[in-house]
Amino acid sequence: MKKYFTIFLFCVLMPLTDIAQNVMFQGWTWQYPILYNGQRYSQRIGAKARDLGKAGFTHIWVPPLSRGSGGSGSMGYDISDLYDLGEHAGMVRAGSRSQIDAMVDSFTVNNIEVVADMVFNHRDKGKPENNGAVEGWIRNFSNNGDCPYPSGNFRCILPLGGNSGNGAGDYYFKFSSASANPAFDGRTYNVTAWTNKKPIDGSSKTEIEPNGGGDCAQPFDTLNVGQKIELTIENATGVCGTDEILIRLDTADFHSTGDTLFIIMPNTTLNLGYYTDHRIYGVWSAAASGNIVDSLYYQTYTDFSTMPSGRGGMHYWNFKPNGAPTSLCGDYDGMWFFYDYDQNQQSTRDTLFEWTKWMWQDVGTRGMRVDAIKHFPPDFIGDLLDYLHDNNIDPRIFVGEYFDYNAFTLKGWIDAVLNAMDADTKQAIHPQIFDFPLRNALKSACDQFGYDVRNVFNESLRDKAGVSGFDVITFVENHDFDNENHLVENDPKLAYAYILTNNQLGTPCVFEKNYYGPPTDTANNIRSEINALMKVHQKYIYGAEWVDYLSRVNTPYYENFISGYPNTTLLYQLSNTISGRDVLVCINFAGDTLKLDHNINGTNLHPGDTITDIFGVSPYPTNIVGQTYGVYLQVPPRSFGVWVEGDLTDSLINITPSTSILPPFYQSDNFSVAPNPFEQSLTLTLSGQEFENAKVEIWDISGKKVWESALPQHESEFVIRPELSHQGIYILKMTSGEKQYIEKIVFEK
Repeated sequence: MKKYFTIFLFCVLMPLTDIAQNVMFQGWTWQYPILYNGQRYSQRIGAKARDLGKAGFTHIWVPPLSRGSGGSGSMGYDISDLYDLGEHAGMVRAGSRSQIDAMVDSFTVNNIEVVADMVFNHRDKGKPENNGAVEGWIRNFSNNGDCPYPSGNFRCILPLGGNSGNGAGDYYFKFSSASANPAFDGRTYNVTAWTNKKPIDGSSKTEIEPNGGGDCAQPFDTLNVGQKIELTIENATGVCGTDEILIRLDTADFHSTGDTLFIIMPNTTLNLGYYTDHRIYGVWSAAASGNIVDSLYYQTYTDFSTMPSGRGGMHYWNFKPNGAPTSLCGDYDGMWFFYDYDQNQQSTRDTLFEWTKWMWQDVGTRGMRVDAIKHFPPDFIGDLLDYLHDNNIDPRIFVGEYFDYNAFTLKGWIDAVLNAMDADTKQAIHPQIFDFPLRNALKSACDQFGYDVRNVFNESLRDKAGVSGFDVITFVENHDFDNENHLVENDPKLAYAYILTNNQLGTPCVFEKNYYGPPTDTANNIRSEINALMKVHQKYIYGAEWVDYLSRVNTPYYENFISGYPNTTLLYQLSNTISGRDVLVCINFAGDTLKLDHNINGTNLHPGDTITDIFGVSPYPTNIVGQTYGVYLQVPPRSFGVWVEGDLTDSLINITPSTSILPPFYQSDNFSVAPNPFEQSLTLTLSGQEFENAKVEIWDISGKKVWESALPQHESEFVIRPELSHQGIYILKMTSGEKQYIEKIVFEK
């Protein structure tokens, strides 16, 4: 791939000639409704395909489509049956298989590729199977740098009746910490026991201390079949460290011809930092007069050989621990959720690789977003991409989610994946990663008072760590931040202005909530601004080979802030575009109007050249580059402007909200509004005729009416004093008789 490097004073301008023509749309929010207005997700989002295609989106990221362990209500990250997309065991959350197919077809027809959310790190809700590897880990745990196996991921079984040798009588179960590590002292766990004949009944009790039993010369607790008891681990110095429970089995508790006593013992808090190493170290059978602990079996729910789809079979050796080296600690090996795959097992790789190919060939997805890539080895992704390429599958979007704000950590993942890929695969597929550091900086710029927004120029993966934009997806919001209430609170349009115009950073991704608004509040969006930014990118920025951050800290360019501030301004210049026009982008994060004299890069723009305010945000439609390469720019508070080389006053891009309910209007040279911008009052003039029963209304740029006044008298000129709370751009509508006139106005306090 050909690249060009041009060096200017104090600034290395890194070119990227083939990105940002792709724009991805995250077409869902966290806990999206199972049904909305009677429609499943696939129906609702599929109906928007034409709308999104016209806007210029090239890819849509959809949530996990395969069946999760939570059935039709599952978000899909608890993935269970890889090959069931609603055709084998009832609908999945997104809908039926036929509805999902129709959704994919709708986007394909509108030239949008579907990016499937793929879960390669874990699986859930197989059938139970005996697991000797897990049994060995739990019984022999020594806490020598390893982590406990999740206490909620296994159960113990004791055969009863039939030929088992275990019948009615008293059974004393002895629980303790395998390592007796003081770190586990005081942790609580529940023990529940039941049989096929006598299931869990919902009753519960709490231990009565001391309850160390015979090994500690103490009393014990009793537990009825079907009951739950809460116990506490005691690993402090000088304590017994045992919880003993008597389970008295009566003939009414189990089938004499053959049954099972099931025992689960999860921690009361199920997360990685709370798991403990408690286990059953002894089972004293009164009838046998001996310890029958070796009759216990440890089971995990890892038998996926009989899924409803009949495909994607796996067993316990596909998951950790399975006898292969592991610690169950850290990002790679930690059992964060469910059953973690061992991606080093060839059979695991074969199954997941084949499933990915099926998603492409059978379902028709054309890209992959990979969940939680920090939790498995990068070479798995490299080998997967080799496999896909060898099968003539070359996705344009293959992006991993590595939730980390360290740019060099994320670069390390990209480098590791590339190192694992074959040379021919690297030429065909670019592994990508989400730019969390840039998103963090953009949120600070939007929401944090006093933050120097010029830091944004330095925080992206491209600018801080030198990651190629080909390998990056930029974003402002996603479902994880939505779920944790960490959305950008103030003017996310400013952050979108940056990622949608700076094509050097990577492929931008737009979040559904920002574009359409929440399902119950569709007016709460910045769709019009996003559409306008995408349009200016398509017409004028696409293919830009380099960017110059004109307003960076210690800039070599002359700058004079008439109003506004250096630390609230981002000004940059994109050059060598496919359109042949240089583009200036200015984002004003301040609450004051920005009025700025600034010199520019004179490589392509020269004194006397015209630049056009393509969105019409300033009072001046065009500007002329001065003799010293200076330009004057004016941007309203908390807004952005784009200036394009050339006189394009006949080709301005409308940024009026597409959701606005403003009616059709008449344009007339006879109608004027002055002054504009204004501070207190506006004079409305209709030369040559009088207003008839006039009414004036003012709307903000979200389409919300904020002020109105009736002007019943017949005059040709009125003075109004609108009561507006914020500086910025507004839309003024004047109704006179059957005619309506609309003008954009700028309010400055």
